[in-house]
Amino acid sequence: MWVFIGGEGTKSNLRAVRLGNTDPRLIRKFIDFLVTFYQIDKKRLRFGLQIFGDMDKKAALQFWINHLKISQKQFYPSIIITPHRGVGNYRQKTKYGVVTVYFNNRKLRDIICRAIEEESMC
Repeated sequence: MWVFIGGEGTKSNLRAVRLGNTDPRLIRKFIDFLVTFYQIDKKRLRFGLQIFGDMDKKAALQFWINHLKISQKQFYPSIIITPHRGVGNYRQKTKYGVVTVYFNNRKLRDIICRAIEEESMC
């Protein structure tokens, strides 16, 4: 069962398929899913990045570019920088922030949502 559409923040955006996560393997699988099953052009994907204030912005961006094999031009220009609130456990969860992949296509979003709804009724 594919549950990618259920990623963080997806339900509020009715015009795009998107998934945000800290795991590059999951993001790559999501991209492969879109390319393989829906024949999307990988170059049409856009990416957003959210990091904490004590992270290296350039290193985080380069990490995602290398791991996802994408162009820097595919990233939205603004990187969200969240102030860190003291010592937390986010460092064990992510060294390079959260990347969100966006495919702005309402029709595809609706198709995937319907497929998930049908699957969850089983």
